[in-house]
Amino acid sequence: QDGQDGRRGEAVNILILSKRDLTATVFLNDLVARLAALPGCRLRVVLAERTRPVELAVPELRQMKHFERDLPFGTLFPRLDAAQAKTGPGALMTPAQLAAHHGFTLSVAHGVDDPALTQAVAEFAPDLVVSARFSFLIPPGLFGVPRHGIVNVHPGSLPGYAGLYPHFFSMLAGEAELGCSVHLVDAGIDSGPLIAEGRVPLLPGRSAFAHNLDSHLLGNRLINDLIENLLGGGRVAAVPQGSSKVKSNTYPTPAEFERFRAAGLSLIAVEEYRDLLGRFGICEEVPVVADGV
Repeated sequence: QDGQDGRRGEAVNILILSKRDLTATVFLNDLVARLAALPGCRLRVVLAERTRPVELAVPELRQMKHFERDLPFGTLFPRLDAAQAKTGPGALMTPAQLAAHHGFTLSVAHGVDDPALTQAVAEFAPDLVVSARFSFLIPPGLFGVPRHGIVNVHPGSLPGYAGLYPHFFSMLAGEAELGCSVHLVDAGIDSGPLIAEGRVPLLPGRSAFAHNLDSHLLGNRLINDLIENLLGGGRVAAVPQGSSKVKSNTYPTPAEFERFRAAGLSLIAVEEYRDLLGRFGICEEVPVVADGV
């Protein structure tokens, strides 16, 4: 069993590595509010900006990129940020609003050697790094920096659903539940020792987008528990993963997307998406394609 001790009563610098997209923005609203309420918890956030070639080549991935990144960050969020002085934030805040409200530094990294990341590590001297939906592999040079280590929130069960799109592959396999795994980061992909696990139900009629968010919100609660334990002088305790891994998934193939549709499953649903945008205060009609993308 691995573990790293905390020191009771000490402040903890937490560097959150996430993604510049809608899903990350929603769960960061919840995670930052939780952690900001903990005494002695200081935050800094780096969002990854990355588009892989496959996201432009496969129609379903290109559509998800539009809903997750292009529409919110290209049009809707800049409009909200510009109007904030007059209207104030909605129930959910954009990343810029979130940083201003909670008083943390926010930056965007386009690679692991981007100064937005390297300077955050050098200047902030994190005690713990929390990776959730980060688009890049953690550089080995970062492993020894935070005294409590680097933990990743993976929205799937491990080791069975390592890699990308665990929510999609869990639904495609007909699972009744979607896992959430918090684990220490090592040199592999989703292969480090497990710290905490949980599950959320895979509900009929609910999209992959919504289920993925459900798992990440559960992950927030697991991270909150971990950090509360550290602030109380506890330790990061973890146990090795089992050996039942089938494969480390990559992006779904066109054939797998076709099987997903044929099973009556959807990647994202119009009403779910519109309801979520409404929580940011976005009330105008948003152009989207048909349900069941």
